Amino acid sequence: MVTATRLILIALTLIFIPVFLVFIVPEGLLLQIAGSVVILLLISLILFTGRRTPVSNSKSKVVIEEETIFGDIELPPPIISEESTSEIRDSKIRRSRGRGVTEDPQEMDIPSPLPNPDVFSMEEGPPLPQIQDEDVEGLAKVHVAKSDPELLAEAEVDRYLEQQRARRSVFRDRLHRERRLGLSHRKAEEVSKWSDVEDGEDLSTITKIPGHGLAVSYEPEDPDPSIPQGISYFRIDDERILKIRVSLDVPDQSQNSGNEESGLDSQLPMPPPPLPSGMETPPPLPELPHPPSNDD
Repeated sequence: MVTATRLILIALTLIFIPVFLVFIVPEGLLLQIAGSVVILLLISLILFTGRRTPVSNSKSKVVIEEETIFGDIELPPPIISEESTSEIRDSKIRRSRGRGVTEDPQEMDIPSPLPNPDVFSMEEGPPLPQIQDEDVEGLAKVHVAKSDPELLAEAEVDRYLEQQRARRSVFRDRLHRERRLGLSHRKAEEVSKWSDVEDGEDLSTITKIPGHGLAVSYEPEDPDPSIPQGISYFRIDDERILKIRVSLDVPDQSQNSGNEESGLDSQLPMPPPPLPSGMETPPPLPELPHPPSNDD
């Protein structure tokens, strides 16, 4: 039979369908989607709700009646064996192995073991030496390691500070090296600029132009005109130029070497005159005595 809730759901569905068609359809797409969702919800509630009739699980029991009489023939009474099931099983095993029924073997008396005269009695032996609780050299002792939270925290802080110092030193060295490299690059650029300016300026040509407007200083002021000279120009500032003259007079090395050889020859003694023919050479001079020492 239909329940009251299902009747209410069916009535709501029937009422909402014309309301949806009359009032909601002209409003727009969103209201149409909402109305259709409500209709589907009501239909699903009608289909999937309600009380179902329980299925009877009772099954007809089959009763088997034992009938001992089949027509006019009566069955004989069952034959019950006097032997137990285990005895029947043992007899079958013996028959399958081809063995006859044998009597159980009689248990033999086990002789008692003789006392061993060599057994050392612990009670009659000498007493064991007692070990005194004394500190013996080389004896290992039990050491219990203890962990102190304060010491561990201090060690962790020291380790962290050491790491920070190492990192700071590395950063400082790197920064110092980068600064030195930057300074050297700046100096090299400045020197290259000055060299480009000096190399690109021909001061000797500028000084030959009349009215160049530069003050030229000579060094030395009175050179020897008979000696060839080398000239170099240096710019002091924007208005002054220094002209340096260097003497190119190179002394003759051959004359100096000849004079030195003549001086050495004059210092050497004259050799003895040659001996006439037929005369024997004089004996060599005796060795000179050693000079007296201070010890004598």
